[in-house]
Amino acid sequence: MTTTIPRWRRLFWRMIGVPVFRLTPHAAYALRRWLLRRAGAVIPPTAKFRRSARIDCPWNLSVGERTVVGDDAVLRGPCRIKIGERCVISQYAVMTTTRRDPDQPNRPSIDAPITIEDDCWIATDAYVDPGVCVKAGTVVGARAVVVEDLPTWMVAVGHPAIPRTPRVLHGDP
Repeated sequence: MTTTIPRWRRLFWRMIGVPVFRLTPHAAYALRRWLLRRAGAVIPPTAKFRRSARIDCPWNLSVGERTVVGDDAVLRGPCRIKIGERCVISQYAVMTTTRRDPDQPNRPSIDAPITIEDDCWIATDAYVDPGVCVKAGTVVGARAVVVEDLPTWMVAVGHPAIPRTPRVLHGDP
């Protein structure tokens, strides 16, 4: 599932991109988007990334319009992370596309992409496992652990995250 990334791109991100990304001013969203794009990410002009967000493989990152990635959010791993439009990845949320299999004696790596569909909210300190698809409109509650796909327009909480109630949006009166 991983692709071969040019060495210059990896070096650029690790030697220049990460330090500059972290040192940008608070409101320098355009500069952070530019850096991520130079490293291979697919980022629209309306996405926002906080400077303390940790992204280790931006060439595997694709983000939709008006998506926000919060402070100290972690997007990590060798496989694709696709985040839809109008999503919020809150502070300290972790999405990793790789983990070790504890049931095998040599603990081989399990790598799989993560997909977050449109209008989702991954709340504070939530964890999303490799291979998970969070369907459109779903809210993952604070500190929830998502280990399997979640259905559309639900609020999921717990460890492991279980859909509890439908998500209902209330418009202005």
